Amino acid sequence: MPEPLDFGGQTPPIDPPTGCNSPLVWRLARRLYADHQPGPDGWCLSCRPAIVYPCMARRLADLGLATAMGSASAGPRPANKGHHW
Repeated sequence: MPEPLDFGGQTPPIDPPTGCNSPLVWRLARRLYADHQPGPDGWCLSCRPAIVYPCMARRLADLGLATAMGSASAGPRPANKGHHW
């Protein structure tokens, strides 16, 4: 799995950046990224109240952005800490 991209604390651009290998994947992942943001209480605003941020959808969005850019470096998989049943 590719590692999530580092945007230096900024939101990734809506339009695919220059050098993007898959603009469609970028746009889909960017929409998912925008939909799954943290709330002031630490819960994902879209998944509330079931999942603590970052939820699985947000992690998939991060990986989708990296995949669209062609990042192929393998990194550690994040632990699933978000489910509170």
